[in-house]
Amino acid sequence: MDPLTHTLLGANLASTRLRDTTRLATAALVIGANLPDVDSILYFTGHDDLALGFRRGWTHGVLALVVLPFLQTALLLLYDRLRPDREKRAHVGWLLCLSAFAILTHPFLDWLNNYGMRWLMPFRPTWSYGDSVYIMDPWLWLILGAGWLAPRRATRVTVGIWAACSALLVYFVAGRAAVYLPVVAVVALVLLAALVWRPRLTWIPNAALALAAVYIATRLLIHEAAETRVERQLASRNVMVAPDPLDPTSWAVVAQTGDVCRFGRYSWRHGLALNDLRIPVAKPSPEWEAAQRDPSIRGFMTWVRFPWYEIDAERRLLFVRDARYAVRRHGRGGFGGVEVQLPPKYR
Repeated sequence: MDPLTHTLLGANLASTRLRDTTRLATAALVIGANLPDVDSILYFTGHDDLALGFRRGWTHGVLALVVLPFLQTALLLLYDRLRPDREKRAHVGWLLCLSAFAILTHPFLDWLNNYGMRWLMPFRPTWSYGDSVYIMDPWLWLILGAGWLAPRRATRVTVGIWAACSALLVYFVAGRAAVYLPVVAVVALVLLAALVWRPRLTWIPNAALALAAVYIATRLLIHEAAETRVERQLASRNVMVAPDPLDPTSWAVVAQTGDVCRFGRYSWRHGLALNDLRIPVAKPSPEWEAAQRDPSIRGFMTWVRFPWYEIDAERRLLFVRDARYAVRRHGRGGFGGVEVQLPPKYR
């Protein structure tokens, strides 16, 4: 999920009675909800393939779920010891429990979308996909955002936080799916209304957490039923039924049927509708074998779910794409695609 969703979940947890358990409880919950994403720092090194190969692995897997709570607790305790107020200290047991719980919410939310998660890293690199909740879900923004903002007063700080988050959402959505900008605007205005709303009810964060849990559980159940129907209709087990960001009853479909990938949508109202696009799946060839051994795309090859490729013989380039995200022919195809320079012998 996006960082805003993780942060809002941690902030809602910190708005419940959990914040009263110990000093630094809020920090443990909010930081813990985001801590596994420390692996994203690799993208700032300029080595995107290395970052992609590391993403949602070591810092999200089962080993991290054991180690990171202790690491975060130790850092929070160190910070607590350096504070000038020595009369009251953070409770070690509570800090560890809150850190562990908050950190666990992160990979669970990440697993829900079709990007995937590697739960067993570093022991096994197997990807697992929930395919149930969109990676930037406006309904969760609305639920968790209202849960955090509604009990608070409209101060300069809270309005500033609202404005900064809204601006960041507009920036990221505009660069990826500008068609959803009106949805972002509506969500932002509703959350602003929640911030200035009276009276302030302290139970709203609890209600928001419960509603978010019901929403996610419902999405999981609907996805399971939709995926079962699509698999049965296509007689294929290699199927992705991915969520729509707005409509829980509509799903994007990518399916490997025979030696091609098919694309379409499934909805409860109209059933399965496939379009005419057929993309050949990656088949064994000398060029494909050479590309898979190329160290420059090693990270991509650990992540790709529905690989397919094209060859530009003139320039000795092989374009590899993941049909989840890249179906455009000719060229790199944007996100979900890479290129490999083939050796001269493949001219």
